[in-house]
Amino acid sequence: MLCGHQEVSGWSSTLFTLYAVFGRHPIVNMLLQAVFVLFLSYVIYNLLYVRQFSASCGKYKQPGQWYFIKRVIVYLNCLVRTWTRPDDGGKPSADRPRLKSEFPIAQNEFPQLLQSHPSALDSVYMNGVDSHGNTLVAKISRRPGRTAEVWLMLRLADGRYFHFPRFPDTSVYNTDGKSYTAGGLQFTVLQPMLKWRICFNGLLRAGQRDKWNGEDEGKLVHVQFAFVWTAFTGSFSNNFDIDASTLSDAIARETWSLAYLDALAKFSHALQRYEVWGGYLGTITIAEEPERELLLRGVKDHTWGKLDWDLFDRYIINWAYLEDGTVYSIAAVSLPRMMSHFVYGYVTFPSGQRSVIKKTDLHLSCLGEFTDPPKKFCFNVLAGEVNCYITTHQKQEQILYSGNGWSVKIHEQLTDVTLNGVRGWGVTQYMYRHGGDCPVPQQRSLPLLHEPAAADIKTARLLVLPFRDPACASSQVVGGKGSQLALLSQMKENFIVPNGFCLTVASYKHHLQDNASLEAAIQHLQDVAYGKQEGDLQALSKAVMAQFSATKLSLSIEAAVLRELNALFDNEWQHKPFAVRSSAVGEDGAEASFAGQMETFLGVIGISEVCKAIVKCWSSSFAYQAVEYRRFKTDFNSSKHFSFLKIGTFSVYHNIVDISRNHGQVVAADMGVCIQEMVQADTAGVLFTRDPVSGNPGIMTINVSYGLGEAVVSGMTEPDTIYINRTYNNKLSIASKVTGSKTTKIVMKESGGVQELEVADESSECCLSDDVALELGKISILVEQSFSDSRDIEFAVKDKQIFLLQARPITSINIESEFELIHEQDAPVLTDDEMLTTANTGEVMPMAMTPLTCDILTNTLSQIRQILLADVAGIRSPSYTITCFGGNFCRHSFLNLLSGFYFLNEWTSPFWTADDTRTVTEISLFGVRLNNANINNLIEARYKNTRAPFWRKLYMQLNLIKDVFIGKSYCEKAFQLCEAVNDNAYSTSSSIERVYEEIERKIIVYFKIWDYHILTSTSSALASYVMTNQLMGGHASVVTSEVMSDVAMLLSTCTDVLSADVPASLAKLALAIIEDGQDEYFQSLTPEAGTEWLKSDKNGRLKNMFTDFMHMHGHRCIREVPKISRNFICNLFVVFNLLSI
Repeated sequence: MLCGHQEVSGWSSTLFTLYAVFGRHPIVNMLLQAVFVLFLSYVIYNLLYVRQFSASCGKYKQPGQWYFIKRVIVYLNCLVRTWTRPDDGGKPSADRPRLKSEFPIAQNEFPQLLQSHPSALDSVYMNGVDSHGNTLVAKISRRPGRTAEVWLMLRLADGRYFHFPRFPDTSVYNTDGKSYTAGGLQFTVLQPMLKWRICFNGLLRAGQRDKWNGEDEGKLVHVQFAFVWTAFTGSFSNNFDIDASTLSDAIARETWSLAYLDALAKFSHALQRYEVWGGYLGTITIAEEPERELLLRGVKDHTWGKLDWDLFDRYIINWAYLEDGTVYSIAAVSLPRMMSHFVYGYVTFPSGQRSVIKKTDLHLSCLGEFTDPPKKFCFNVLAGEVNCYITTHQKQEQILYSGNGWSVKIHEQLTDVTLNGVRGWGVTQYMYRHGGDCPVPQQRSLPLLHEPAAADIKTARLLVLPFRDPACASSQVVGGKGSQLALLSQMKENFIVPNGFCLTVASYKHHLQDNASLEAAIQHLQDVAYGKQEGDLQALSKAVMAQFSATKLSLSIEAAVLRELNALFDNEWQHKPFAVRSSAVGEDGAEASFAGQMETFLGVIGISEVCKAIVKCWSSSFAYQAVEYRRFKTDFNSSKHFSFLKIGTFSVYHNIVDISRNHGQVVAADMGVCIQEMVQADTAGVLFTRDPVSGNPGIMTINVSYGLGEAVVSGMTEPDTIYINRTYNNKLSIASKVTGSKTTKIVMKESGGVQELEVADESSECCLSDDVALELGKISILVEQSFSDSRDIEFAVKDKQIFLLQARPITSINIESEFELIHEQDAPVLTDDEMLTTANTGEVMPMAMTPLTCDILTNTLSQIRQILLADVAGIRSPSYTITCFGGNFCRHSFLNLLSGFYFLNEWTSPFWTADDTRTVTEISLFGVRLNNANINNLIEARYKNTRAPFWRKLYMQLNLIKDVFIGKSYCEKAFQLCEAVNDNAYSTSSSIERVYEEIERKIIVYFKIWDYHILTSTSSALASYVMTNQLMGGHASVVTSEVMSDVAMLLSTCTDVLSADVPASLAKLALAIIEDGQDEYFQSLTPEAGTEWLKSDKNGRLKNMFTDFMHMHGHRCIREVPKISRNFICNLFVVFNLLSI
């Protein structure tokens, strides 16, 4: 589908300016006259002989009058727009030439603001395939009014097929309106332009269905999957990357008018769209079957803006992945009012080179113009300079309907393809106008219950707020539990939320300000919890709780509580029992619930007891279990997780800080307190709108017992369990009941508090009737739809009246699995035939890397490799991809030989061959040539379609030679950078935020150092190759052990090798200590005393030698690549230990 193109603009002012400057020159004037004569001849010819041909099939326009002039105008305009495409704000590097920045930037990856228009949308489409026949198609298209369109198709290698239960309808209602979440499907941005998470936990229909049936849902199966998609190509923007020749041809065929040009300009701004290809790695579970792991490859398509289906007549899009790593996206679209027929797309070859489609015989008139889409078809395209013959064979087709009232019919085909004989797998999408009726009843979403925006909160500084106050719905003001109760109170349904109010975070802070010693104790507890100070965390928690509980509520807070009690309950409050509950900021939210971490007090009567309970609730925030749960789960604002950098010619988005996996709180979390009227319940318990273990939305679970619900949530008694079947259309029925013993119930005492009573005669039957259970289920569905997520609902029943006491999100539905945590930073694998090695990386990083090292190192090396490709091989790979140089697998670093090292060969260089580059690479990494004849075939498959002009290849070779001759200057620059920066953030920072800020400031320097390192390593490898080649008489492809021995001997004569000087300098210093007769004394010292002794002035030359060593090598360390390692400057004890050995 076309989502944007270059608009047409005038050129008259530019032409007049050029004429004024150059027109007076005789030769230029003569050329202009010749151009004018040719132009006049063309005009006369068009007027006399050229007529508009009739449209093909009655709608596809043919070239007519002024076609050539119009095409030239559009072509030139396209070129100008390409040169002036939007930049992303980065700055070019002084050390590298700059390429044009890519259109998509980080903000475009996240959910976009929907326009107030019926055609507004924000859509993410993803598909993935593999060679075994597994295929996934998933789409979420956000629409106004809490609606969305969801596509979900899953075909397994065994031929089984599952799809979204509403198919062929795609409408979903009651979404949250702000994220890519709908119908159990969820897309999450992990790292802009690099990583997304795709997960689903819900019901899918087994088998094919292309016709709507609102009565029979078919066989629904519970399916769970979670994939991490990682990009291995850059983005292709429909607004800026379409070939100018194909676009100008399509527009030039149309009849131009001012109205047409205006409509064309508006349409070009109406939609934004781009595609990126990547790999999926994850697991999938079908019903009760064993979990299976899948590795897929496919496209991610992001489209947003205004999509007016009335402008479209038809389109076809072909996406495919080939077994050699080639991917393509080729589309034909018919927009009768804009471009009656337009073909565009690209092919990205395994080398990383992307070639746009310049010519093709793909035409809509030959592809189901008057019939259903063909099951087989073929076409030719010219991609850059490569002729491609493509065949497509359908193996599965799903019919979908989209747009208002089913205005559009989609045929989504899963296909087998070939391109020049190379097999592959893909998806072909056909769009047709649908003239029939829509049999699906129209629905409306319920009003969304959501927290107010910060700007809308006017009463946040008040000490107390009633549930009905809009500000009480803010978790930042009253904590999570209070916020959820306030939101629940806004619903006007067949249930009651007991009345009450909240003490705000302002009350909590006011209390701390009144007790300065308490603040100091809490700060000390935090320092110990975060490892800044030594101490017994459990003992400190107990001490802080005791100190907190000993404080009294200030008179101002007590007066505010008293006023609110009188306002809500008149004088009756003095005899009413209340529940006083803790409500921490961050608790009971969509990210985490923390249920049971802090205290709740029941049956509290009287102002004195209420005030005591408030202080105890605040105090419980520092219970050992609560502190231990929170201390390593600090959550930061999501905007701080992504750091944008402009490095050399490429844009990079680093996910620097990732310590918020469990989305927790800081140790000293802000606290609110809820005070709520209690209900003397007949029965009470908890309802889960999904199965709390598996997340199956087809099963609701109720745990219920006699008396108050505390007996259920605390596990004091064995409750009754009721399972309710829930269809996709929300029809409920009792599935089964499991009667619990219910030997104990909790009831309120008249004097205050609660008591436990034994239950004897009532335990043999279920304590909740079917009618009440089903009514509770219906209410819970309304609650779920109003909040737009699954809920854990606490309820009470009194005389068959249902009371809702809490409704928190179920946070375990899409939690990351152990498989995801192991592979969370794995790189994508372009093909099933890759050559990966730990040579070199296994030496400098023998152990698993920290997340920070994985992120910075892998992204940095991959970006440097792309710059190197552009500089020496002429391959301008798009940015953001992280698979070129190598990648992480299970947090161990691997190098990719095919993509990262063998890129100089017959197809990319005028002089190099595959044998040459193999010799350079393999001798540098392994010390020998690998004895594998198939390697050359793999290199050919990777690079054979790479095209670059000879002059560019020659220019790149000169760049390579230049780097060899100035390699020493690169070393000097890198050394200067090492001296200028303190590479250890821990030495100057006391908080994780400061660590992040220091890393962000220094990462550009870190990149430059690695850039110089790669350049000098490349120069060194080339020098070794030249030496080897000379010793072998020009036949370096066959290297003998004798020659390698000679090479090693020659290399050993090199001087000023800094890395080799580290052990030599340490040996000299150790020998000097022995010569001075201080060896026994030195070994008797502690590391602290030993390092101070070395720095002492009384040691003369030892001090000078130690100072010189630290100046030259202080930035080095053992295992120096991992960012967790501390260099010698920051860890002098390591130097002492090395000298002591």
